[in-house]
Amino acid sequence: MRLVTRLFSLTAFLLISAFFSMGMGGFGGSQVISKIPKPDRPFHVEVIDSEDASYAVDEFSVDGLTFAPVMLGKADMAVDFAKIKSLSFLLKDDRIEAVVEYINGDKKNVTMDPNIYFYGRTPWGNMRLSARDIREIRFK
Repeated sequence: MRLVTRLFSLTAFLLISAFFSMGMGGFGGSQVISKIPKPDRPFHVEVIDSEDASYAVDEFSVDGLTFAPVMLGKADMAVDFAKIKSLSFLLKDDRIEAVVEYINGDKKNVTMDPNIYFYGRTPWGNMRLSARDIREIRFK
């Protein structure tokens, strides 16, 4: 009888411990952005998302790189952030139609993968935003 009581108590303790330990590790997929990639150069931008919310963002990058990954026709291109005045986005089906406005006044129509993530630091915390959720990026 004592053995059964001890086994029951031990099993209950282990189950309760396992339940409370799950909160420490979770099930993955956390939405908390605890770190952002360190960009290769500093860029300050204003991001306007698809709901018209505006963010002032420092340390802006695409996975630490300061180039916009776009396609012009069938060619993959990387447009240097230092040459861009603004990027405007329009989600169409499975791609983004974007307009790159360059500092020199030229404009170029390109496309972009909607699943690309942009990262940065706002006055309130770290930011990760997919291209599909961006309306415009203005470089300062």
